[in-house]
Amino acid sequence: MSDVILYSGNAFSVADGKGRFVLPLEMRKLVTQASGGQNRLCLSIHMDNGCATGFGLSHKQFLFDEVEKLERQAYEAGRDFNADLERENRLGTIEDVNFDDAGRFFLHPDIKDEAGITDAIFFYGVGRYFQVWKPEALVESPDRPALIRNKVRRWMDARAEGAAK
Repeated sequence: MSDVILYSGNAFSVADGKGRFVLPLEMRKLVTQASGGQNRLCLSIHMDNGCATGFGLSHKQFLFDEVEKLERQAYEAGRDFNADLERENRLGTIEDVNFDDAGRFFLHPDIKDEAGITDAIFFYGVGRYFQVWKPEALVESPDRPALIRNKVRRWMDARAEGAAK
């Protein structure tokens, strides 16, 4: 069995009266495991998708190691590679937040603003990390699978009719 933490599945969360979101139970367990037993969530912005990303502390080390690997490959191939800039892009935008035992956390304001998130989010497990989407943005993203876009659209429709929170 590998030590790699892989996130899958998806869920919705609506901010409570204090503005906190709830990390889904299965993702919460994996984040805690990846963070050495701590309730510590790392959040960043996806460089290409317009959503936020979430993961445990161990993924930070993976990102750092990946840059070192890319730097080594570039050196061996005689290519230029700006490792400092790559580390800035991968590690410099990460914000660590705590969550309580019920999974409640505050989405860092910079991350929230950058992803356009207001009062609802969609968690989408995609492997070594999970994506955190503003539901409307995911529905409008043609690159996401139709199954997921349709699921989110149905949730949004039900919420608009008062059936979902």
